[in-house]
Amino acid sequence: MALQLKKFLASGVCVAIFLLVFSIQPAGGHAGLPSFITRQLDQPDPIVMEMIDQVDQAQVSQLTGNLSGAWPVMISGAPYTITSRHSLSGEPIQMAAQYLFEYYQDLGLAVSMQDFTYSDSTLYNVVAELKGSVFPERVFLITSHYDDMPALNLAPGADDNASGTVGVMLAAKILSQYDFGCTLRFVNFSGEEQGLHGSSAYTHQAYCEQQDQRGVLNLDMIAWNTPQSRPEVDLHASPDVPGSTEIASLFTQVVDTYGLNLIPALPSPPTYASDHARFWAFDVPAILVIEDFSDFNPNYHSQNDTLQNVPDLAYYTEMIKASLGTLAHMGCLVEDGWGSLSGIVSDRETSHPIEGAQVFLSNPTWGYTFRAITAEDGSFAIPAPAGEHQVSADARQFSASLPLTVTLLPGETSNQNLSLTPAQERSSFLPFAGENAFAPLPGCP
Repeated sequence: MALQLKKFLASGVCVAIFLLVFSIQPAGGHAGLPSFITRQLDQPDPIVMEMIDQVDQAQVSQLTGNLSGAWPVMISGAPYTITSRHSLSGEPIQMAAQYLFEYYQDLGLAVSMQDFTYSDSTLYNVVAELKGSVFPERVFLITSHYDDMPALNLAPGADDNASGTVGVMLAAKILSQYDFGCTLRFVNFSGEEQGLHGSSAYTHQAYCEQQDQRGVLNLDMIAWNTPQSRPEVDLHASPDVPGSTEIASLFTQVVDTYGLNLIPALPSPPTYASDHARFWAFDVPAILVIEDFSDFNPNYHSQNDTLQNVPDLAYYTEMIKASLGTLAHMGCLVEDGWGSLSGIVSDRETSHPIEGAQVFLSNPTWGYTFRAITAEDGSFAIPAPAGEHQVSADARQFSASLPLTVTLLPGETSNQNLSLTPAQERSSFLPFAGENAFAPLPGCP
């Protein structure tokens, strides 16, 4: 947790081309949370329950000890003890970054290091990604900072913030076993303690690249709870960023629906003293998940912030379960596998096949549309998640067909032929792009 927190406390206060062209048309409206995940959770999802059940206390303890120097870990093929993760510690923080990189790499995820400079030192954000199978451009994130304090030789940082980082690591390990329609990104920032430098570099680059980031769970200090006290968790959400309070509401619903032993609260005003605030600056929906400020860790920013001094591993484990479950509900989980729709588009009057017709397969609940172009024989084939869809077709010199409801079964190809009625040719016009339409974004190269 950043140094600004001390001031805060003191004041009281998201068709591959076969013979066809494939595209995904985004849903309209604000680029926040899709409507299907803002619904009320009325019962546990068995697949999400399966995910949550994979979070066990022994793994939580092991990974926390790995990061906080409780014992050596294997990094680049040799044992190494991470005695500090202070941003300016030199070798230790670099080795911590390499440890995280190798961890995600071993999971089979696409992983990279984003470098940035602070105080003449090169630091790294570690970014791992599970690409979405339906909406690869829509990104949902779970984040933490992995750097710590104090700026001395020994800085274990078990709670601040090995704990949040372990939450991200376990989310990556468990969720990467499943198929998500949206891209899930697992990010560990450095330079947080010196002023959110890692998340500043990350969010600025994402803004300049116009990435479609739909929601963020930022985990910072999630391990401390005084034994026998109420298991409270603070969810800091910004009412000024659409989608932020909805993520907090979803987290609360996950706690209730899956029977987790936590008591969520939404402090007001929310704190800006962690990496979630850098996402708010770009209007990206985000929340901070953190232990109760009123039951604050007395070992904060000291050499005593060790695994041995984490008194309530059950609370810590529940925090990770709730965070993982929330991301699972956010990330467009493909629960029933994939099916396929095939067929032929023909002229209703002559029965001749129509080449170059557009076929649209839409899922109103998820807000997506797959588009295919028919081959010379009028055929098309569109893979899509199993479930109910609407299919229609259109072509030049023909009237568009009315949508038909089709159900795709997992692992099977359904068939639906479509016919179009000849009509007078229609023209579509694109608006003229003005000279400033593609001007660089403010503050971007």
